[in-house]
Order: sequence, then C-alpha cells, then structure tokens
Amino acid sequence: MTLISILIALIIERLDARGKYWQMETYASVYLDKSRKLESVFKHSALLLFWLLLPAILVGLIAQTLDFVLWQMLINVVVLLICLGCVYYREKYKGYLNAMQRNDNEAASLYAMQLGQKRTEDQRGGETLGQTLAWINFRFYCAVIFWFVVLGPAGAVFYALVRTIADAVRSQKIAALLPQKLFLQTLLFWLDWLPTRIASFGYLIIGNFNKGTSCWLRHALNFSVSNRKVITETALAAEQVEKQHLGCTVEALCMVKLVKRNVLFFLALIAGLTLFGQLS
Repeated sequence: MTLISILIALIIERLDARGKYWQMETYASVYLDKSRKLESVFKHSALLLFWLLLPAILVGLIAQTLDFVLWQMLINVVVLLICLGCVYYREKYKGYLNAMQRNDNEAASLYAMQLGQKRTEDQRGGETLGQTLAWINFRFYCAVIFWFVVLGPAGAVFYALVRTIADAVRSQKIAALLPQKLFLQTLLFWLDWLPTRIASFGYLIIGNFNKGTSCWLRHALNFSVSNRKVITETALAAEQVEKQHLGCTVEALCMVKLVKRNVLFFLALIAGLTLFGQLS
C-alpha cells in the first residue's frame, strides 16, 4: 500500500494538485494563527517541538484507527499531496524556461533568483540553477517520500511542517519564532541528514558513478557539511555537464532529468522492499 499510495499521489500531483489547499503552507499558516495565544510555547524548544509534533500525532492516530484499507490509502494520498506540493517552484521554473525560449535574459535571471539560485551565468563559484533545482526536488519529493516510508503519513506531515515553518522563519515571515530560528534549522538539518545521503547515493547509481563517488564519500559521514551542499555537489558530479553549460538552460534541463530519475530510483527501492516483505 505504501508504494501504491506514493504512485497515486505523484500522478495526481503532476496532473491537478495545484490549488492552495494542496500546499502545506496553507495549513501551516492556519495552525500558526490558531496558536497565537500560546506565545509561551514558542519560547521553549521542547514545547515548540511538541507543538510541531501535534499535527503529525493526530494524523498518525487517525491513520491507525482506520482499519479499512481504502480509507488508509485515501489518507496516505491526501497527506502526500499536501506535503509534496511545490506549485510555486514549478511555476517559476516554467517561467524561466519560457523566458529563455524568447531570449529574455532579464526575466530568466529574475525567475532563477525566485527559485533560490545562488549564482548567475557570469559568476564563478556558488550554486548553479541546476543544483538549486536538485535541492528543491530533494526537499519536496525525496525527503517527504523517505519519511513517509519510515513513519507513514505522520512522518511526512512532521517533516513538511518543520520544513515550511523553518523556511518561513529563515525568510523572517514569522516574527514570533525568530528566537527559535537556530533550533528549527538544527531540527531540519537532522531530519534531512539521512535522506540526503540516500538521495545523493541514488545519483551515483543513475548517473556517473566514478565521478560522483569521490564527492559522495567526502561528504557522507561529514556532520559539519550542509545537507544542501551534499545534494548539489554530488548531483553536479554525477551528471556529466560540460563546463560551458554550467548555469545555463542545458545544465538545468540535465539536472531536472537526473532528479526525476532519482525519484524513480527511490520508487524502485521501495518496490524492492515491498517485494521482500519489508514494507506493506
């Protein structure tokens, strides 16, 4: 049922799950607004962690109390659709491609910045757009799928909520939680740590194994390196892109193909675990 739920959610998400009610940001905002009176919760890390866990616990209890398989699958699919939703980034990426097709470099640069790119085509060092897209794909697909497989719908909800709240605090959209910025980033770091290593290892399997292995081994057990760096550097090493195409549309398209294949690798791994009775 785990694999089937993921497949159904991915198909629906690609076809039609684009409204605001399919985005975790919508529910995180409502949950935060309802909790405004509990300002003391936001001052203590332990209470904040419990506050973040509450929705996941509720979803987990609902999923466990329903014995009917179809109801459980429905909950799984709905939860995954909400946690996987990244309409904002998909629209910006499509806008970037359209701008490049009409040779509008100014608009393309603007879309790249909105995606979170840390490097322009005429700059050296930093992060290319393709690497940025690899990181976005990891956070909205691979990491969510990982925690769904490990802890069920509760795991997916907890990860997506922490991701959403941490991003909002980092961009200073939630003033009440600014004192807890470090705690949220640390929590998200540890939630990303293991799935980052698994996802980046997938790049080696589906990409250039020889080039990517040295990069992956250098970062795999390094607790000081950022998870974003593990994903972006390993993805770039595993995908053969000529230097003149770095930071350009060609590189971005190559990276998108790579991360899509990596999601398929995740699905194949889940299918294998299901086949050998490790997952239901």
